[in-house]
Amino acid sequence: MKKVNQHGTLKKDTSETICIKNFDINLSKRFINWFIGFVEGQENTFIVNRRYLRFEINCLVKNQEIIYYIKRMLGFGEIRKLKFLDNVLIEFSVQDNIMDLLKLIKIFNGNLRSTIKNRYFQVFYKKLERKLKNSEFFNLLPSFDNSIKKIVFSNSWLLGYIDSRALFFGRWHKSKKLKNGKKIYLCCIFWDLNQEILLNLKNLFNTPCKIEEKQKWNLFFFKLVIDDINSKNQIVEYLQKFLLKTKNKKKKFKYWMVLLNYEKIYINTGNENFEEVEKILKKISLNVDEDELNKI
Repeated sequence: MKKVNQHGTLKKDTSETICIKNFDINLSKRFINWFIGFVEGQENTFIVNRRYLRFEINCLVKNQEIIYYIKRMLGFGEIRKLKFLDNVLIEFSVQDNIMDLLKLIKIFNGNLRSTIKNRYFQVFYKKLERKLKNSEFFNLLPSFDNSIKKIVFSNSWLLGYIDSRALFFGRWHKSKKLKNGKKIYLCCIFWDLNQEILLNLKNLFNTPCKIEEKQKWNLFFFKLVIDDINSKNQIVEYLQKFLLKTKNKKKKFKYWMVLLNYEKIYINTGNENFEEVEKILKKISLNVDEDELNKI
């Protein structure tokens, strides 16, 4: 039987072993659903090669508080800074600690919303299964659950996905049709390398918007632009119940909400007076960073 050290790492040659008992994850359902949604918005999370398996997520340094939040809530994992092209990223990863990998298995097993992400997770699971064979940990590995859950408004999965993969885009267009020469364009942009989740979101919001295929930085991806008023109202109602976690996204959403409230006034009354709302927007916009992806 394979041995483990007191940190839960498999070792081929060691006499130092630990007593392994059944374990549970002391995390709220709200955090778990949010965390799964955030991870499903990331690209390469379940990484497997010939030598090891590794779980990792990352974000730009300006949003690093979300990575530290994840580590604090989970209570395990490593964080490091790394450079990618011209950006500095903050990365959270789990690789060597078997108990931590088993906790991740328990979190994701049967709880994913994407069949493609679930296939990546299955490869990750099988690698760990082979790694644990004939070890003291093998009985702690649950049977693989291949089910796919639905995306709904009643839990925090969508919040995690929004924190990871949505953009609140609002700006002023010049328009000769209006007396003050300005017009609102306001939308929420979901984007992903695979269109499956976007199709599910389109059905969830029951929106007529199309899913577009785009290319940027030599990368092909899909984009769902939600700009009809009913769907935007659904987003607001949802985010009043499940609050955004990333600071930059909170600022953008605040700016977006001011525009949305004026858009509703204009729809209902035809009022074109932007003077008061423009003062508010200017004040908020001082703290809103432009995102390159808003330009796609």
